[in-house]
Amino acid sequence: MAEDYAPTESVSPSLKMKKHRIIIIDDNRDFADIFSDVLKANGHSTKSCYGGKEALDLVEKDTYDIAFIDIMMPDMNGVEVLKELKVRFPDTVVIMMTGYSVDEMIHKAMKEKASDIIYKPFEIEKVLSLLDTIE
Repeated sequence: MAEDYAPTESVSPSLKMKKHRIIIIDDNRDFADIFSDVLKANGHSTKSCYGGKEALDLVEKDTYDIAFIDIMMPDMNGVEVLKELKVRFPDTVVIMMTGYSVDEMIHKAMKEKASDIIYKPFEIEKVLSLLDTIE
């Protein structure tokens, strides 16, 4: 007689990926939208915006756990956005993104309490692993 199989263990909580509310701030619309779609497909709630001023307006209307901010944008550079975001929402984790070698800007971003810097193009698996480490 066949026995019904019932698992005796539940999935470890450490194996469950935390889902975050994420804002992606990048003047490259295609990049921001594709990055947002990939994060959504992995269970995160995301919003894309295409400049610093737009982002600062959005964060007044909704809250985010994490902000991915491009360093080089035309209306406000990413460090300016980071500074203002940290004044308004000090608990938001900020990860700066760049496709350029901008050592001075990276140094300023870290001084303003950016949590990390990622270089474009990046491997999405590494970003997802990084998100898993954020509480």
